[in-house]
Amino acid sequence: MNIIQIPAFSDNYLWLLHESHQRHAVVVDPGDHMPILKVLEENNLDLKDILITHHHNDHIGGILELKKIFPDVNIYGPSDKRIPANIIVNDGENVKLNSLHESFKVIDVKGHTNSHVAYYFKNKLFCGDTLFSCGCGRLFEGSYIDMHKALSRIKQLPKETMIYCAHEYTLDNIGFAKLVDPNNADLISMEKKVKKIIDKGGYSIPSKLESELKINPFLRFDIPNIKQAVQNHFNIEIKSEAEIFKYIREWKDKEYD
Repeated sequence: MNIIQIPAFSDNYLWLLHESHQRHAVVVDPGDHMPILKVLEENNLDLKDILITHHHNDHIGGILELKKIFPDVNIYGPSDKRIPANIIVNDGENVKLNSLHESFKVIDVKGHTNSHVAYYFKNKLFCGDTLFSCGCGRLFEGSYIDMHKALSRIKQLPKETMIYCAHEYTLDNIGFAKLVDPNNADLISMEKKVKKIIDKGGYSIPSKLESELKINPFLRFDIPNIKQAVQNHFNIEIKSEAEIFKYIREWKDKEYD
């Protein structure tokens, strides 16, 4: 399978998937139709399926124009009146896409929004704005309990899983992570690596879950030194991992972003 990374807006990534020697294509979160049409034309592809993770416009803004050109396209998404899906997906469901001869497992990862899902298959996770490299999405609609549960589910996936998120936030996220975990050698090493990639015009995404578990503070709520750092910063005693996540998110929202 070929996965084409399509930059859009200032920092978004749209994902286009297709099999070699076939003309059928799948797009994940088409926030802008123009760059997608360009890639489809360059590769002589027909759009057959769209996978939507959540309702924000930078993830669904291109759907109506794409549907005008590809009127029979299947649009998969969670149940949400703000999402123009014609096929509703639910947690735990396996979605078979004939265009790819593959099935995607749907994972409920609400938190960033109340109806956010991710799509997983063959050690690849398309997770929208739930998990970023060295970060996670803001809580616009869901609760910290929701997001902690979502990230806990992602942590259980195979370590070889590649994370196909929707934004290039990595360097900024590393800047915050260093405040929480300043002595993390893996984090310092990753910062140097990502700077070189970005300086050469490359992309830090996708990232590997194995790496995220070593550097991402929003996945490391079960690590003792992270708990201690949060308790010291807020001068409180924390009893649960969900609370640790809550205060890390609050730390970034109020004092860094």
